[in-house]
Amino acid sequence: MTPFELLNTINKEIDAFTPKLSSAINKALMYYGEGSSLVGFEHGKNENDAISFEESESIRVRQDQSPLVMLKVMEVATLLESNSSWRLIVDTKPADKEGRMAFRYTLIRDKRIL
Repeated sequence: MTPFELLNTINKEIDAFTPKLSSAINKALMYYGEGSSLVGFEHGKNENDAISFEESESIRVRQDQSPLVMLKVMEVATLLESNSSWRLIVDTKPADKEGRMAFRYTLIRDKRIL
């Protein structure tokens, strides 16, 4: 699966639920990518550069939607990890009484943890 196909699939799955995660994955796959074997690029652009960044968001869901959103996020994490060198770590707080869920995403590309 090409990075564009992967990104397109991921966007279809989660953009409606967690738009900031979708945007962060877009940044990881399209801006940093898998890294180049050439030298002389800025940090993060070489394939041997360890790079990570974080994003957070708070979304409103119906009480019955909370498990669905978590399932979608975990499916995307699995898809991302099996088709790229990026790893996704998700910290979340369950939906509160008003239906607000808080997420913190960490995206990591580091050959030492593959």
